[in-house]
Amino acid sequence: MPRDAAKKLKQAFSDAQDEAQRKAAVLALLRHSLRLGHRRLSLKRLEDAVGCGAALEDEDLHRCAELVLRASDTHMHARLASLSLQLTPVSNSSSF
Repeated sequence: MPRDAAKKLKQAFSDAQDEAQRKAAVLALLRHSLRLGHRRLSLKRLEDAVGCGAALEDEDLHRCAELVLRASDTHMHARLASLSLQLTPVSNSSSF
């Protein structure tokens, strides 16, 4: 069943006709991978969501970080850190 669900979600992404539909589909794929506990795939889908500018919820980010940090793969940790930097708002440090 999970493969069928993922296949339908991927198809929805492929069939998306506008940016809003693509963002919704990429978030659905991310959340599906997170529910199944997929470490690498969740990270890839988080990268995709960030790349297309989808509105992520804190829960999505925290769950992905929990999964990725359980892996002993330093490359995955670095990718997560890079995403974290992309998502962190830049503060205006003009008060030196």
